[in-house]
Amino acid sequence: MTTTIERLIPEADLLRIHWSDGHESEHLWIWLRDHSHDDTTIHPQTHQREVYTAGLAPDLAATGTAVTGDRLTITWDRDDQPRAEIPVDFLRTHRHPTTSDDSIAVERVLWDGESILDDWPVVEHDAVMTDDAAAAEWLDRIARFGFCIVSGTPTTMAATEALARRIGYVRETIFGGMWEFQADLSRADTAYTNHTLRPHTDGTYSEDAPGLQLLHCLAFDGTGGESTMVDGFRVAAQLRVAEPELYDVLSTIEVPGRYVGDGVHLRAARPVFRHGSDGLLEQVSFNNADRAPFSLPIDEMRRFYEALRAFERRVNDERLQWRRVNRPGDAMVFDNWRVLHGRLGYTGHRHLCGCYVNREDFLSRRRMLADAVAS
Repeated sequence: MTTTIERLIPEADLLRIHWSDGHESEHLWIWLRDHSHDDTTIHPQTHQREVYTAGLAPDLAATGTAVTGDRLTITWDRDDQPRAEIPVDFLRTHRHPTTSDDSIAVERVLWDGESILDDWPVVEHDAVMTDDAAAAEWLDRIARFGFCIVSGTPTTMAATEALARRIGYVRETIFGGMWEFQADLSRADTAYTNHTLRPHTDGTYSEDAPGLQLLHCLAFDGTGGESTMVDGFRVAAQLRVAEPELYDVLSTIEVPGRYVGDGVHLRAARPVFRHGSDGLLEQVSFNNADRAPFSLPIDEMRRFYEALRAFERRVNDERLQWRRVNRPGDAMVFDNWRVLHGRLGYTGHRHLCGCYVNREDFLSRRRMLADAVAS
């Protein structure tokens, strides 16, 4: 049953609302004026706030309140203020003090090598490109598992780019927008070799590391080259339980990353485990190859190396890894803030392409697709 407004109680500087489920919420008059949904307050097309909030009188008060249909209407004690109109749904959403959160709830599935092989996430290329519901499910699987394979992707750069743009715009980096690579050392990066790459995240040298990465094998004629992936949030959860002091070390010490070459010198620093303002783990950021030199007081440095060993033992444990030779047509999209990726060494010819997509664009597309599917 939908919770409704039962009673409005105006007071000197706020409105008290009694709800049908017994909850009582309080809203300052100035907050209600600031959040009016009339066209002079919020632009109907841009959804941007038009009211000059700092220009509102601090003692603004109401002369009348009423619930009419699905809206609360308020008239003010000043003639220069338009009548406020606020949807009851909006007030219901903001009954409790909270920060703005337009995220789509998702239950993360923390996985290891054995559990993910039982049911690893895969979708069909043609479905996600033509059907919004299928695309929404694709992005939901990325959010739940940290990655998803798009099978049947045409083995061209153009098709791979079109798939990326189903999520958002392609991010430009030092590697360009769309990039392709082989074992030719055309860039100052070990990805351009046939050597084994231990699990890592990309962009530890960027202030805003790429949110998603897309990798697509265009051609492979050789042996080896299995892609490896590790659920960094699963590793973090294990470490937090088994060795909480080392988890704290990796949550507090800012580890610098750097990229030197190809005409740039990039550098950034953040903890291996970065948490949001709510205290929840938000990002795993680790690339031992790109770690820049840094030093700490001896005791802290000793603890850092102890924590580093505990973390790397886990991400290099085959029992926690998903390993698979991705064949041409298997486009792998993964959350670079959660999943560490790598590759076993190989022989022969291996030609990949890929790109980055910003995290904010991934989140935006999830919201847009959810709205499209719901309508």
